[in-house]
Amino acid sequence: MCSRNWKIAMAVPWLAFVAMLVDIGRAYDQLPAVIASHFNAAGIANGFAPKQPVFTTIIVIALGLLCIFTFLLTRFPQISGLGWLVMVGEYWGIGLLVGLTHATLRVGLREAATLDFPIGIWSLIMGGALVIGEIGRIRTVRRHADAHGGQFIAEEVHGSQKMGGSFLLFAVVTCSAAVVVGARGVAVVVLATVGILMLGCAIWAWTGFQYRITTAGLEIRMLGMPIRFIPAMDIQSIQAQDCNPLTDIGGWGIRGIGKMRAYIWGGNRCVHVRTHAGDEIYLGVADPDRMVRELESMTPVSHR
Repeated sequence: MCSRNWKIAMAVPWLAFVAMLVDIGRAYDQLPAVIASHFNAAGIANGFAPKQPVFTTIIVIALGLLCIFTFLLTRFPQISGLGWLVMVGEYWGIGLLVGLTHATLRVGLREAATLDFPIGIWSLIMGGALVIGEIGRIRTVRRHADAHGGQFIAEEVHGSQKMGGSFLLFAVVTCSAAVVVGARGVAVVVLATVGILMLGCAIWAWTGFQYRITTAGLEIRMLGMPIRFIPAMDIQSIQAQDCNPLTDIGGWGIRGIGKMRAYIWGGNRCVHVRTHAGDEIYLGVADPDRMVRELESMTPVSHR
């Protein structure tokens, strides 16, 4: 079951969609048959099309995105790292469509000469919301772990120098491309953003996941920050098993939706932790058998 606040947060983009439909309906009959449908970086119209297919396309895209995002978010019962990222992504995408649609209507009604929706400011606001929400979530995880206390048992680290090197190479190539091709304006921003993201992924893959095991439970960290805490009393079973990240989980890093979650950067074996609540957690680690023994020492669980 999703929490009440999570359901309310999921409903907001749908309300924005309804507001967009009302906005289009209010202005539709006043618009000319052909309207500006494409704009350059300065917001000046450089493409025109009949209004009906323009707004039909916008509505279909918005409805499709809402259905996809709503389905994904129902897989998360409440706020989580990946769930928060998906929700902020939905807010950004739907907000962008609603804002650009309103700005297009204003140009069509001759209330504005250019497309005046501040995409950069909106993106910064959503980026800030993502950071603030993640900080709050991390603090909650840390308080949860501190409240349980417990004696230290062991710590395992799981990363991948190969994956880190690949991301680093990608970051260097992307940033170099911006210089070689003489990119300007939006192109520079896009290439620089991709390069920075790839650099962050390189650092993440290189440092990997840290698993801190105490008598109170298992704390999972990333980049030195706690991202999840599993109390010992919640663990039902622990098992070392073969695992192909690409075919079994769908890739590397943090994977999965709903009650399944994987923290893996490579290798062909992992530790499978199952909780009483039905969570299925897969932990990449160099020596799964050793980690199973360490986890078993914190709580009596049955395993296969």
